[in-house]
Amino acid sequence: MKFCVVGDPMISSKALEKAVYEVFGSESQVARVDWVPESEEEFWYLRSQVEKLGPQAGRPPEEIAAAARDADVIITHHTPIQRRVLEATTARYVGVCRAGTENADVAAATERGIKVLKTVGRNAEAVADFTMALLLSELRNVARGHAALMRGEWRKKYVNSPFMGDAAGKTVGLVGFGVIGRLLARKLSGFQVDLLVCDPFVSPAEIVAAGGRAVSLDELCRESDFISLHARLTEETRGLLDERAFALMKPTCYLINTARAGLISESALVDALLQKKIGGAAIDVFWTEPLPEGHPLLGLDNVTLTPHLAGATTDTLKKTPYLLLNELRRVIVDKADSRWVIN
Repeated sequence: MKFCVVGDPMISSKALEKAVYEVFGSESQVARVDWVPESEEEFWYLRSQVEKLGPQAGRPPEEIAAAARDADVIITHHTPIQRRVLEATTARYVGVCRAGTENADVAAATERGIKVLKTVGRNAEAVADFTMALLLSELRNVARGHAALMRGEWRKKYVNSPFMGDAAGKTVGLVGFGVIGRLLARKLSGFQVDLLVCDPFVSPAEIVAAGGRAVSLDELCRESDFISLHARLTEETRGLLDERAFALMKPTCYLINTARAGLISESALVDALLQKKIGGAAIDVFWTEPLPEGHPLLGLDNVTLTPHLAGATTDTLKKTPYLLLNELRRVIVDKADSRWVIN
């Protein structure tokens, strides 16, 4: 079987090649290409553009088309797989080493009968852990306290000092209850919180079995002390938290987002924080990455910001190619159905 593996600064083509040989055997034929933008900053910028605008927004290597021409399978991580590549290849499968497939031209693949697979749950543990870290950091001013000490300040008063309580006894609302949401629910169970879940694709019985209560988005916004986003970004969920949603929230509510920036209206979030309509926010994903210099969030004292770190652990990057390739083997060799196939 012939593979075209396309690496990037996070997962190299060499690492992808190694995984192919271990899962499909040493007789596999592998063509390698690496996407190497001029700088780390450019890589992250192009990544964010692709996530917003699709694969045509990236600048992938021209040689992908030649390397993929006679392949059976194309494997990528963040590198865009564009229409021109798919129209010139014999491949029947495109595997994306991510939960999202924004960097693959799914429409072009579908037109040609090429199956596109995502990698379900590949960074779920990492994101769930990081979400807990952000929740506690924003509640207890961990990052702000550290920053003050580094400036030589012994700071004891913060924006949320009048209402900074314990996590125990609070209500946490999860928007989206897929792999990450369920993992987070398990981790939260040790903190003795009440759990609300809004996910129209999950039955109330499943949510109850996981220790939560199924509610509408409006009810979740009204009742939650913490709101954490774990939904997919689609046309239906874009701007899900808008001015109306923020108006429903408690003035002491904290918003956590380790999912997709587009789930939140940027202007509505900035206004809610500026006007103290909510207690604070902890944000790991942004509408433009890197976050532009002078962005209003950078001047606020009631927000914790991290540069899209939630899913980026060494464990995640090491295991992702194997998760995807083992699922591909099930589909190709065992002829099994897979919910990882998105078209």
